[in-house]
Amino acid sequence: MRHKIRTRGAAALLCLVGLLPFLAGAAPPAPGSNAPDFQLKDLQGKPVRLSTLRGKTVVLHFWATWCPHCLAEMPLLENAGQELTARGAQVLAINLGEPHKKVERYAQEHGLKLAILLDTRGKAAQAFGVVGLPATLVIDPQGRVAGQIDMGSLNLESLDKLIAPGAGHEEK
Repeated sequence: MRHKIRTRGAAALLCLVGLLPFLAGAAPPAPGSNAPDFQLKDLQGKPVRLSTLRGKTVVLHFWATWCPHCLAEMPLLENAGQELTARGAQVLAINLGEPHKKVERYAQEHGLKLAILLDTRGKAAQAFGVVGLPATLVIDPQGRVAGQIDMGSLNLESLDKLIAPGAGHEEK
């Protein structure tokens, strides 16, 4: 059992180290700037392009199964996702660098209904300047970055502030 935990930890560290060159030096887009477009596949293999969601507020949540803060935030994100969807927004949980089967298994075990996208090469994370997980960004209906929530500090209040009409400041 202990060997299995060490192996998982080592594998997670190797994934992160492998992604660091992509993420190093990336600067997040400033609030009010146009969000970089990307296309990623969901767990069913369907491509999702950010620009096709114009007209909706979009919450991008970058995460990984090996990240304790990510896992702690996932139930809040799942609940917020249901509420936000009812308000016309879209939540995209973007897994960073993990195999499809592992992410799919995690989603099934935890009953996640969120749209989960796979950023296997870290290109979307790099475009948004993600250097630590979890990272949450809000894109307004016009396709501009409304703001970012610092890693590990996602809560409903900070999310609501960025989603509110007229929001366009960075949440610290």
